[in-house]
Amino acid sequence: MTEKSKPNGLRTLAQGLWAHPADDRFLSALRWLLPGMRVKRYALVALLGLLGMFVGVVHLSWHTTLIPWFLQLVRWTGYLNLPLWLSGGAWLLAGLVLFLLGLRWMNRSMLSAITDPGSVSKQVYIRRRLEAGPRIVALGGGTGLSRVLLGLKQETANLTAIVAVTDDGGSTGRLRVSFGIPAVGDLVDCLAALSDAEGLPKLMQYRFQRGEELKGHTFGNLMLVSLSELNQDFAQAMRQANQVLRLRGAVWPATHEAARLWAERDDGSRVQGETALREKPGRIRRVGLAPAGVEAMPEAVQAIQKAEMIVLGPGSLYSSVIPSFLPKGIQAAIRQSTAKLVYIANIMSERGETDGMDVFDHFQAIEKHLGRKPNVVLVNNARIPEELLRRYRAEGQQPVRFNPQPFEGLGVRIIAEDFLEPGFAQHDPAQLVRVLMGLLR
Repeated sequence: MTEKSKPNGLRTLAQGLWAHPADDRFLSALRWLLPGMRVKRYALVALLGLLGMFVGVVHLSWHTTLIPWFLQLVRWTGYLNLPLWLSGGAWLLAGLVLFLLGLRWMNRSMLSAITDPGSVSKQVYIRRRLEAGPRIVALGGGTGLSRVLLGLKQETANLTAIVAVTDDGGSTGRLRVSFGIPAVGDLVDCLAALSDAEGLPKLMQYRFQRGEELKGHTFGNLMLVSLSELNQDFAQAMRQANQVLRLRGAVWPATHEAARLWAERDDGSRVQGETALREKPGRIRRVGLAPAGVEAMPEAVQAIQKAEMIVLGPGSLYSSVIPSFLPKGIQAAIRQSTAKLVYIANIMSERGETDGMDVFDHFQAIEKHLGRKPNVVLVNNARIPEELLRRYRAEGQQPVRFNPQPFEGLGVRIIAEDFLEPGFAQHDPAQLVRVLMGLLR
């Protein structure tokens, strides 16, 4: 069956009102009064403290000239012939305004040393709202995972990316050989996607264009290698990266060991490495990691155990999605989890990996390697423009065919919608996130 999810218009409007930058200072001030900001309770404590201080001053000055002077000041307002409720209210209001202005100016003075004070209320509101968001774990690699993270980070800070680290091409491949570490390229993309530090994502993805040794490497790749060398432990390097990059969530490798991917094809032949997997034609029967029994990243397993939703993909089936859950600890955690398991089927085939496979074939490969079938499968049903198709066909890629009939009776929910990003044969993150959040609600 196919279903259409409807966006929650009221919630979207509220998020747009409060989450986006605003120049209106009055609106910025009101934001502090929103539920969940954890500010009003402390303001009340401050007011109680102010009252206690006033009572203390009265007690200490009961037999001095301070009380008569204060009473004379109060009597002075009587010459205005104002009702007591009005003059009393004016004094109370004036005192409260001065107290709050003092607090505000003090906070602005302190915060100006580290950030833009005008944006603090917005940042606090976003952080508090997102901290109450659902616990979501997304597994995969490549561009697909990082794009989904960009959308999900707008909905929750309880977000964990578990990244396949078996890539052996390009800058990542060179660093693997030189330093004997897991692949860092996809980790960097996901770290950049979840980082809230201004300008940092662009810096991490900067690729050097010159220099014999640096050319082709990204700043982020070299940063993770440097942290690994500094700590002499790749797992500790990732923990440190998660701490210093101001992430809205967390990013963990599927394994902290330098594992390699192998693939066995239907003809019995076997290839080692992701690059070799794509170069040799033929249907893939199964894939695995070498050496066998590599350890899963402990934090990745813990995140799965606490998850409300687990998302697989989008991404290359045999070189991104499946390798992300091949470590045994991750496999076991997903099989035992009661969280909803969602698979986002690729829009286009991958040359050398999924030639001729339809959505049901992808689904079966996931179930075979994981030992658990997804509860929900998201499928794009939008027509891809012919001009765009020609460009992909030139690279040996075809649209992944979808037939709902094989899914009947499996108890799997199929959501077939327009997930196509305009101008590209790839998923629109906003549309994916809309449906994913709808599943949680």
